[in-house]
Amino acid sequence: MQAYALKPQPSGGVRIFEGPAPRPEVPGEIGNPILDLLVAQLADLVAERVAAQLVSPRGVAEDEWLDTRRAAEYLGIHRDNVRRLASEGTIPAEQESAGCKLYFRRSDLDAWRCPGSGSVVPLRGGCNG
Repeated sequence: MQAYALKPQPSGGVRIFEGPAPRPEVPGEIGNPILDLLVAQLADLVAERVAAQLVSPRGVAEDEWLDTRRAAEYLGIHRDNVRRLASEGTIPAEQESAGCKLYFRRSDLDAWRCPGSGSVVPLRGGCNG
């Protein structure tokens, strides 16, 4: 165990590790069987949690209601385009009464922009510029 001993240095009591540096012989392995086991278990736990997140629904955030501004930010388009698509009935929207604020359900917006879920509406008019 002398190879791993820490020796005090004369310059202010700083100690330097003089043991051999761990060199992995196989990519992905640390070289210490206990650490290798812990890293493998951690990787398995992370993989299980990622798989569970991909399979299970996202929960409450999926059915969150968005106003026109937040829906435009979420879709990456201008607010006027969101209003136009809602008035055409292309995007499902809710409104208390005529002239009131529009609200959009996040899951409806996800279904709308999912490929193959409906027709794609061009955002620009017929001009070429």
